[in-house]
Amino acid sequence: MRTSERLVARLREELPELNIPEGTTLHRTYAEAAPDGAPLSWFALGPDGSDLRIGSRVPMGRLLREPVIAAAREPYSSDFDPHTEVGIPADISPVKCTRCTSASETACRICHAPYCGPCFTDHHHEGYGTPAEPI
Repeated sequence: MRTSERLVARLREELPELNIPEGTTLHRTYAEAAPDGAPLSWFALGPDGSDLRIGSRVPMGRLLREPVIAAAREPYSSDFDPHTEVGIPADISPVKCTRCTSASETACRICHAPYCGPCFTDHHHEGYGTPAEPI
């Protein structure tokens, strides 16, 4: 059995909340390092070829060797296009706001830092029509 097939079976068994349909396939991305340093290592396609919006930055083989895996909303996915990331529980802990450390609700499109709604309202960048925030 291939690595991808074993991981699909494990995901279906251990993370039933993902609702992975029978016939799902996992595909490696072979992506180079992205600006944030962590591109998706693989993603899932349904039996009809539709994107299931599930993937991981952790390679398939490493996930299979981990004793526990978890799934959570990918921190930088938008509200209108949510993406679920599978990973190791220590890596997938809830993302906290950069300023106040409460749960983040969004990420800055420029610096990708996570922010809650109130803190994001005051977050600005030099040269984008608003003054930079004080340091």
